[in-house]
Amino acid sequence: MNYSLALVALSMQFAACYSFKGISIPQEIRSFAIDPVEDPYYKAPATYPVDLSETLLNKIRRDTRLVLNSGQPDLVFRCRITQFEVSSQAPQPGIVSAINRCTVGVEVEMVNLRDEKQNWKANFTRYQDFDAATNFSDVEQQLTAEINRLIAEDIYNRAFTNW
Repeated sequence: MNYSLALVALSMQFAACYSFKGISIPQEIRSFAIDPVEDPYYKAPATYPVDLSETLLNKIRRDTRLVLNSGQPDLVFRCRITQFEVSSQAPQPGIVSAINRCTVGVEVEMVNLRDEKQNWKANFTRYQDFDAATNFSDVEQQLTAEINRLIAEDIYNRAFTNW
């Protein structure tokens, strides 16, 4: 009997808020949309904005109860690529660099159409190193997929865990 009462009290406590895996989403937030990722300076490869958008979309759909709704969403994510570069790291005297680094920077704005106090804008930067003897085009897809996973995780954490 006491177990049932405790369970009812606990479920009432969480009725106004969805919480799972350390995330917290108010009950009235049911849907989201991701605007097309912008690359205003054309720094990234042509398919990169779509790949980043798909990674974020899949992360939110997989790890929340929110549904995609481009018509009238509760949350809107707007992403803009601010950096995409491949640079030399760890240069060695008299020879070329041993390591190259692919770095991606993204400015993200989340608009909460139900509560504007929850709106935010933040910058996220992630990178992956690779052997300088390797042609970037040979590892581009693998590197950018990992960078996208990390950036999507950062956006997700900022949006749903209030870090």
